[in-house]
Amino acid sequence: MPDLRKVPVEILSQLGWLSGVFHLPPRQSLSEFLSLAAQTVKVTRVRLSQEPDVVPFIAMRRDAVWLVAPSLDLGEEGQGIAGYTTYRDVACFLPAHILRGSLAVPISLRLSDHLQQQSHVIVLRHCLLTSYGETANSPHARSLSTVLVNVHGTLGISESA
Repeated sequence: MPDLRKVPVEILSQLGWLSGVFHLPPRQSLSEFLSLAAQTVKVTRVRLSQEPDVVPFIAMRRDAVWLVAPSLDLGEEGQGIAGYTTYRDVACFLPAHILRGSLAVPISLRLSDHLQQQSHVIVLRHCLLTSYGETANSPHARSLSTVLVNVHGTLGISESA
């Protein structure tokens, strides 16, 4: 059995932010890992924001994971193909937050058509996460380079103005 690649992540869920480690096969992308996961996603060395101790292992319900922000640059994850895709500024509406970022979309497709063709995970780049009514300068606003979004955890997705 090949060694698994350890990917440190931050996860936004109903509990708020938590951090931990995913264990991926060497050639599997993080978006494939999340899309192909069964009903649970295995996370190790989990630190919950309100708990003092690290939890060694949690099997999280996949639908409870709203956002995943890898702590490492994953390179090609979410990058479009030059000449075939364009980046669209989008907003993902979550229960208590708005995530704004850039989504690679094939040039020939509308955003709505592209979203219908996707699995339940999309990858946004150059993101800003705020609570409703906050701006980028708000104290709780977070800039994130790459975020994997569980589409089923959003209230909806729109193009940003």
